[in-house]
Amino acid sequence: PISAPPAEVPLVRGAPELSALCKRFTDQVKALRQFKARDRPLQLFATASTGEPTFVCRYVKAQAPPEDLQTVEELMRFVRLIPFLEDLATSVEAKADVWTTSEEFLSMGAGDWEEHALLLCNYLLHRGEEACLVSGRLALAPHAVFVLSRPQGRQDWTLYDACAGRAYGPHDANCPLTAVGFAFDGSNVWANVQEQDSPHKMSFAFSDPQRWRPLFTRDNAPGDSRARWCAPVQVSQLVYARPSEADRNDLEREVERAVRSHIEELRGVRPTDWNNGVKRVLKGLLVTLEAGARAGSRPAPEALRGELAETLESYAVAGFPLNFAWTDIRPILDAVAATEMHTAAGKELKFALAVHVAAYPNAVYSVWVYAAALTSLR
Repeated sequence: PISAPPAEVPLVRGAPELSALCKRFTDQVKALRQFKARDRPLQLFATASTGEPTFVCRYVKAQAPPEDLQTVEELMRFVRLIPFLEDLATSVEAKADVWTTSEEFLSMGAGDWEEHALLLCNYLLHRGEEACLVSGRLALAPHAVFVLSRPQGRQDWTLYDACAGRAYGPHDANCPLTAVGFAFDGSNVWANVQEQDSPHKMSFAFSDPQRWRPLFTRDNAPGDSRARWCAPVQVSQLVYARPSEADRNDLEREVERAVRSHIEELRGVRPTDWNNGVKRVLKGLLVTLEAGARAGSRPAPEALRGELAETLESYAVAGFPLNFAWTDIRPILDAVAATEMHTAAGKELKFALAVHVAAYPNAVYSVWVYAAALTSLR
């Protein structure tokens, strides 16, 4: 949906007290030296798909995931496979910042930072974990939202990049998030007022107002007002479409046919002989890789070489597996071409192509492609 970006603190219909409170809070926080120095983000309202300015806390609510996806790793895999799509720009100068609900996100089948992070956060809340969202920047992205979570009673937090399906420990310097400006859950917003804004150098003790300044306090937000202002816009029960085996098979055949034809076109007049025996070996490897990705683990290289052991006795294999969240065929064809495996030359040269599609609820698909050039060793 296309919408003009909201005012920094809009006048919310039916809640003038909330608008005034948010305006004072925003002015005070943005005037702080440490906040201005790094231009940390602070956003208390988003534009809903209806065009209405909506308080960010209203998007956070525990929601049940699909029945067959229960572990944190499975939930991360599912959310990560929903295609990433930036908000549509309304002009060169202004970019729409439309936040859809989880129901709308799953129906549309695509979203950006907020949608992915909110869905994962709400799933983790349903599991009984403490969870909130943290907003900052990446080196190559001026805006990013991660999920911060921990099981009840635990001390250490974990940061999740829901779009990439990656998790980072509390002291992991490899976490790419920086310029952390604020965090929020379903009941409050906290501005990061400490000197540090890189996660591995920060404290996430939200109870410490010297590090995290809360929007709501006992004095400025009575319980009944806060409950009204934070009333969720999310539905209580998400509805999921079960994966279709027929659709999965059709997509697998479609992708294999398209990639095979593309490789043959790239090779031009040079012959392209296909080895179906090696195809079956590569297909088994792809199934193993998807199982590992769903479980949040990577098979050891030795194990993968073991599956290829018999093939490697007969052929030098040039190629590697590629994984995609399904959107359309073009990114897959471009990625296969970029491997340049089609440029291989040599005597008794053959090619192998395997495709494996794993189906998830709501027509979310993980597509694996392994295209390889085989040079005989005999």
